[in-house]
Amino acid sequence: MILNSNTKPTQRDRLKLFVVKNPRINPYRFSFENLYRQFTGKFRVLPNFIIIGAGRAGTTALYSYLIQHPDIFPAYTEKNDPVGDLHFFEHMISNNVDWYKSHFPTCFTRSCHERKNSFITGEFTSTYMYHPDVPKRIFNLLPKIKLIVILRNPIDKAYSTYQQQFQFEEYTTSFEDTIDAELRRMNLCKDVPSLNSANPDFENYVAHNIIRHGIYADYLETWLEIFDRKQILILNSEDLKNSTKETLHSTFDFLNASEHYIGNTSQVNVGKYPPIDKITRKKLIEFFKPHNQRLNKLLDTKFDWDR
Repeated sequence: MILNSNTKPTQRDRLKLFVVKNPRINPYRFSFENLYRQFTGKFRVLPNFIIIGAGRAGTTALYSYLIQHPDIFPAYTEKNDPVGDLHFFEHMISNNVDWYKSHFPTCFTRSCHERKNSFITGEFTSTYMYHPDVPKRIFNLLPKIKLIVILRNPIDKAYSTYQQQFQFEEYTTSFEDTIDAELRRMNLCKDVPSLNSANPDFENYVAHNIIRHGIYADYLETWLEIFDRKQILILNSEDLKNSTKETLHSTFDFLNASEHYIGNTSQVNVGKYPPIDKITRKKLIEFFKPHNQRLNKLLDTKFDWDR
């Protein structure tokens, strides 16, 4: 639809413009559930915790396990799915706090819950960790929030992200060519700083950052400048996979939730693809080694990813 000063808009044109300006009532996305949630947004609670990343490291699995706890209530997406990224603090959809609150339980749920003092709710968005504006935005709204970060060997994370994005047709080149291109861009931006993007949304854009998103220390430094270290729980994706019960125990303890047996801990959102080339892995081990050492020093952790 193209209108100029000499064109008189029809009723249909006006309707289209109204829908564009008011996406929340777009008839193609309309549902009574969403409408109800929007109208009751003022009476809903804000989250107690947020899983902020990292993508392709087990965020979906961890969240799906946590919301099986009877005292942990999920956030709901537009499709009424209890597992999904909201992206609110990236302002990808809305910066309206009532819109954000519409995804969480009402404050009346607490009084109806049989263990009133144990009511917990939270969300996950696996790219929050990377966006430079998100830490301050979260702090401004939720200064006491509990943050959970689950980290994976950055080599395996990069390869998994590549395979996912290749399926989405974001990539058409091989993994080796893709990472070589990104490494060249990184070196070029380092040598010529004026070439760096001034767009903060670029930092959390997955397709062109599969190597950079594995340099965890660069991002977590910002979070630790804003939040108290006690507010951030750092998990290892290997522990979630191989020591699920113990990992959930430490997570429940962090959230002040009672101990609870989680029946379904099957793997979630797992891709199947051939193993990474050994020469490529060795190359990436050398690249990530100093960054991993910096991460361990920053967090006082012992991630062993030189393999």
